Amino acid sequence: MSNWIGRGLRRGILTTNYPFQGEAMPERYRARPIVFPGATNEHIERGAAVCLSAAIQRSERGAIINMQRCFQCGECARIAPEAFTFTNDFELALTGDSIEMVRAELRRRTRALGRSIHIRHVDCGSDASCEQELQAIFNPFYDANRLGIFLTASPRHADILVATGVVTHAMVEPLRRTYDAMPSPKVVIALGSAASSGTIFADDDVAGPVDRFVPVDVKVPGTPPAPLTIIHGLWVALGHVTAPRPGAA
Repeated sequence: MSNWIGRGLRRGILTTNYPFQGEAMPERYRARPIVFPGATNEHIERGAAVCLSAAIQRSERGAIINMQRCFQCGECARIAPEAFTFTNDFELALTGDSIEMVRAELRRRTRALGRSIHIRHVDCGSDASCEQELQAIFNPFYDANRLGIFLTASPRHADILVATGVVTHAMVEPLRRTYDAMPSPKVVIALGSAASSGTIFADDDVAGPVDRFVPVDVKVPGTPPAPLTIIHGLWVALGHVTAPRPGAA
């Protein structure tokens, strides 16, 4: 025990200060894809051809990347480095049209609750990668509890519904029941690219993305999103920072 106490005193506090202070991901971390201005049609087509989720879309400016669909796999940048690259910017959350009204009501409600926020998580059909990252925000390094964010097993005690994975047919009704059981105002976060857009999954195999069944206020892309990306999404949902709408991504 004395060894652990000494180690703690020597190393100091290791918990991140994000979102109150900046935080940086490793230089090689792939987060936000970007298209180089002036990229040729040939290079864009080469990168788009290897995009399994069809996230690269042609536009008048050359191309845009639909963050809701992007896997962050890096294939486009590997095949066509003249047109595509990735930054390590992990703040990826996107907001829906209704978020301002919901956040205003949620802020009013949480003031009465002592500023604590409770999350109800629903796995709609995930591969468990998003769940691992969501669980990680409560470890000692990220420590979401310091932000007043907690998990709850009951939707009746929840302020935010976090849905992961593309929605399978079996999970449509449980997702809707969870949403209906939550008190208003309530925020819904689609966590991960599959939950946000359905990505590569065909409608014949699955029911679809989360917003097909319940209103989604914030989408957090990533396959899976990193813990800091998830915290950013929660911070956006609570109205502490702003984010673009999906159409602007």
